[in-house]
Amino acid sequence: MIDWAQIQGRVMARHDVEPTLPTRLKQVILGAIQSGDLAPGTRLKEIELVTALNVSRTPMREALAALKAEQILELDADGLRVRKLAWRDVTSLYEMRGTLDSMAARLAAHRAGDAERTIIDAVCREEVVLIDNGGESWQLARQNQRFHHAILQASGNQFLVEGHERLSRLMILTGATAYSNKDRVAIIRDEHAAINVAIQQRDPIAAETAMARHLGNALAARLAMLNLTKGGEID
Repeated sequence: MIDWAQIQGRVMARHDVEPTLPTRLKQVILGAIQSGDLAPGTRLKEIELVTALNVSRTPMREALAALKAEQILELDADGLRVRKLAWRDVTSLYEMRGTLDSMAARLAAHRAGDAERTIIDAVCREEVVLIDNGGESWQLARQNQRFHHAILQASGNQFLVEGHERLSRLMILTGATAYSNKDRVAIIRDEHAAINVAIQQRDPIAAETAMARHLGNALAARLAMLNLTKGGEID
């Protein structure tokens, strides 16, 4: 049973201004996919979602249509489902993510000003505090997004930022956050620290290398998680 109220609470915690209802519903469904509550291939029934989230059909239809347009949901003979990625699709997404993030880290190390470096360092330190205090996986995932977003912004390349945002929407389809794997938490912390040190030291090559290593390890961990998933043949 999906705890929609809890997922909605997480979504609203990310916003200073309340989004429109269709946007909020879209983000709630995305949150359920990212948390693993809605697994790839899960069929979505409009009437069940309307009842569970206590909303009317019109905003729900808008939310579902938007997710279909973004290729998060797909329509087959049985109805609307969460898109299921093949193994090679997951690999391709991480390869592209690694390319974009590595470039962002290199540019940030070269271009970032003192204020931007301070923000990246602060976000990195906040992650350590969250981990030390036993933060929940969704909190750590949100902090991870802040870390990578700060680096993207510090890269000074808006087209890189826009490309990354489009890719990130599809990355949600790879499944539950890596922070749900307790063995990865400390490793991610250390990998982020290495990236941060390189950026603080204004070393573009070291920053690019550390980020590439981080995303390469993330891909290996993701494929291992998919391989262990029940009914895990995804190709």
